[in-house]
Amino acid sequence: MVLINPSGIKFYEMDFRKLKSTVIRNKQVLIRPLKKSDLPLLIRWLKDPEVNKFLSSDFSDLDTHKEERWFREMSISVNDFVFAIEAYKEKKHIGDCGLHKINWDKKKADFGIAIGDKNYWGKGYGRDATEATIKFAFKKLGLEKITLSVYEYNKRAIKSYKKCGFKEKEILKKDHLYNHIYWDTIIMELKFE
Repeated sequence: MVLINPSGIKFYEMDFRKLKSTVIRNKQVLIRPLKKSDLPLLIRWLKDPEVNKFLSSDFSDLDTHKEERWFREMSISVNDFVFAIEAYKEKKHIGDCGLHKINWDKKKADFGIAIGDKNYWGKGYGRDATEATIKFAFKKLGLEKITLSVYEYNKRAIKSYKKCGFKEKEILKKDHLYNHIYWDTIIMELKFE
């Protein structure tokens, strides 16, 4: 069976299923396909104000029904790949990441990541998962550019993205309201070289 995405790119179903089931081990993490059984933990993290303040959407009203609908959509999408992030040694699910809105014609995607377990913040797990996802995007999917957005107050993430090779492309001035203050949103990109 052949699957065709909105850009008209053909995927053979077996190859596509293989890509969707990719597992990648890096130095500290293993990224694997997100499972339905991961959703309760994901919901808890996304609703946590300390985690949510770094995310591009407000998930305070997220519920099981909405998250399961999103999971079904991501599972069959040819333009999105979502992964659970596990701390490799502990075999513990600590967050998630993904490539979204893949434009196969332009060979680009948006990247997103959240380390939900705050015990793993600031220890390199996010950077390690980002590096693993970049390798997958460039080597397995054949993408040539990855973009992301990050708020100016997320200094830890900005530093991590720069270490992974991302460069500032654009600054959206006072674009994001958080805690009654307007903050800049920084658009970053990484090109395959």
